[in-house]
Amino acid sequence: MHHFGRFNERALAVHPVFEGRRRGYTSTSLVNRATGSVHTGLRIDQLAPGGTIDPHVHSFEEGLYILTGEPILTIGSESYQLQPGDYAAIKVGTPHSWRAGTAPVRWLQMAAPQPKPPGAERDTFFLKDRSITSHAQPLDVNDRRGNLLGHFDASQIPPVGARQNVVAGLEGVFLKWMIDEDFGARHHRMLFIEYQPGVGIALHDHTFEEAYFILEGGVQATLDGKVYDLKAGDVVWTAVGCVHSFRNISDAPVRWLETFAPQPPKENVFRFMAEWEARARELEGE
Repeated sequence: MHHFGRFNERALAVHPVFEGRRRGYTSTSLVNRATGSVHTGLRIDQLAPGGTIDPHVHSFEEGLYILTGEPILTIGSESYQLQPGDYAAIKVGTPHSWRAGTAPVRWLQMAAPQPKPPGAERDTFFLKDRSITSHAQPLDVNDRRGNLLGHFDASQIPPVGARQNVVAGLEGVFLKWMIDEDFGARHHRMLFIEYQPGVGIALHDHTFEEAYFILEGGVQATLDGKVYDLKAGDVVWTAVGCVHSFRNISDAPVRWLETFAPQPPKENVFRFMAEWEARARELEGE
């Protein structure tokens, strides 16, 4: 099973869970149970200039990546002025709030376990104290003050030939682990990926769900035998066992944000179809 969709600004609307607890906040879901997902809740969130979200906690874990704007994010008792390329993981039950400055803010938000739909049991709870700070220092990744934050953007990708973190031995595929177990997350991963022109990865599947939000460039995806040409703003989701592959058939790099939920096993993360067919022939003596 898989899903293909596209972010649509016109779909941004008031999230019912935050009614009366936000100002200038809208969101739109990209991946949820309606798209077939079991573990992944992926959406785009937006704050208008001066917008706020009251202090609250969730019974699920969140991961976020700032796309535009410079919001103030308060996690626990610490506040941070964020900028595009900053990311954070907010652990289960951790109080947090938001405030936008003079410009709108937009971010990609991942939730795992998947949030419950409106009308089901509550999994978001608001604090009695509704105060939200209006001043914070820019994020210093060397002084995170006990919270899980970092920064990564395309300017930090090393050139081809100088890359240590590649996927499946493919020099033309760069991967930056941002949010994972080593970072401190417990329910999901979020990563930044680049494919160079002409580079692709073979058909494979996983024991976990993946979601992909295209940031720039174009890539051809094959999902369960169907072919899609993806561009910036597109989103795809692959279920457990969905056989998929990606190839950059353009003349420019393609970059996207990718999420995993639940976190992968320690072994056998990839199951490449061609490798297992070759193994079968070997076992059968062909």
